[in-house]
Amino acid sequence: MADSLVLFGGTFDPVHFGHLLTARAIAESLQLDRITFVPTAVPPHKQAANASREDRLAMLRMAVHNDPLFDLHTLEIDRSGPSYTIDTVEALVADCPDRDVSLIVGADMLEGLGRWHRAEELLQKVRLIVACRPHAEDVGKLKAIVQREIGESGASSISAIPVKTPLVEISSTEIRRRVARGLSIRYLTLDEVVAYIGDKGLYVLPDCA
Repeated sequence: MADSLVLFGGTFDPVHFGHLLTARAIAESLQLDRITFVPTAVPPHKQAANASREDRLAMLRMAVHNDPLFDLHTLEIDRSGPSYTIDTVEALVADCPDRDVSLIVGADMLEGLGRWHRAEELLQKVRLIVACRPHAEDVGKLKAIVQREIGESGASSISAIPVKTPLVEISSTEIRRRVARGLSIRYLTLDEVVAYIGDKGLYVLPDCA
């Protein structure tokens, strides 16, 4: 997979150690040279991000700039409208037609795959790298989920690789909740990100500002 473009998309609202540990575990397991973070501008299947796209991008830059394994692409942040993965993949393939594209997804995300924009087309264009908890799913189970979501024809040609990733109980939601309650978020994300959130007053409830 050395020539594959490996994408890790998300709102990263904010980025945290769980994201970074998952990405590194996948890179080490599959011997990847690079993982590209792709921050979403407008998530089509989730509520709008709490922090602005500029703030989320700034925090993500802090998280990846010192690690040669990671880089980021801003095509979704720069694009107006909902951030559909198929549009992103098609744009990147047009720029690099000789490279395969792999997409990192959580095993739980497969349950909603049928609601993704042009999901069956997407699966024809990418290899899925499925981040699984320590009791990793096998490919057969993953394909069964896809078949349930988008039908047998879509599942028959899916390329999916399950990868065991560390069980890290950190979420962006919990970080935002802790900030809103005035609790520390130290050790959940990078110190630079912690400082940025404090300096910008992100995730603080209006009556707590």
